[in-house]
Amino acid sequence: MPSMIATAIGGAAIAGVGASVYSSNVQANAINSAAQQQAAAAQTASQQQMAMFNQVQGNLSPFMQGGQQALTQLQGLTGTGVGGNPLTAPLTSQFQPTMAQLEQTPGYQFSLDQGLKATQNSYAAQGLGASGAAMKGAANYAQGLASTTYQQQFQNNLSQNAQIASILQNQVNTGANAAAGLSNAGIQSTALSNQAAMSGAAASAAGTVGSANALAGGVTGASNALGGAATSYALINSMQNGGIFSPSTAYSGMNQTGLPGNAILGD
Repeated sequence: MPSMIATAIGGAAIAGVGASVYSSNVQANAINSAAQQQAAAAQTASQQQMAMFNQVQGNLSPFMQGGQQALTQLQGLTGTGVGGNPLTAPLTSQFQPTMAQLEQTPGYQFSLDQGLKATQNSYAAQGLGASGAAMKGAANYAQGLASTTYQQQFQNNLSQNAQIASILQNQVNTGANAAAGLSNAGIQSTALSNQAAMSGAAASAAGTVGSANALAGGVTGASNALGGAATSYALINSMQNGGIFSPSTAYSGMNQTGLPGNAILGD
């Protein structure tokens, strides 16, 4: 009988160990699988975020390159680049045309010829066609025309240079805005990508810890089952060695009447 009880206890303990180990394995696998899925999703999100940033970078690159080229041209024309001199640059140098250059101005010769003819005709009508007054009048007209032409050409030159600078500056601004937009997109994309990566790493770590805890719980449960079985077996063994299960011991202290010792009624 004691051996049957011990066998039953041992079988129950083995069954308990198996159930505990199996349950812990199932739990550990489930935790690990869920963590892997979450980590994979986070990695996918991180990759998609960086892919979107690369797309934005590709879209803005032409504007950035155009802005950089315009900036180089503007610095060269204004003498603001490395080693440049604004006093000698095409767009910022002092406007100092010579008389010969003014005479080459479109329309100058025509205005001069027509003006001199009108002046000469005026003095000729007064009988002073070859007089000193006529010569002085012609000279004054020529000087006045030169002064007027200079002022007009100065304004033309100023307007033209300002227009060129404005066109280039607009391209520079477009490139700068594109660079700023790309910078902001890069900061946001990097932050979101890092956040997704950290989330995936945290999920993976949590899965590892949870799986380990589940397995540790299974080992603890198995250990408790074995420990309980060992305790029960030791108790049975002790009872058997003490004669608890022996028939002679069980009834050694009783007589035929079933009472202890020789306690017979009337004895």
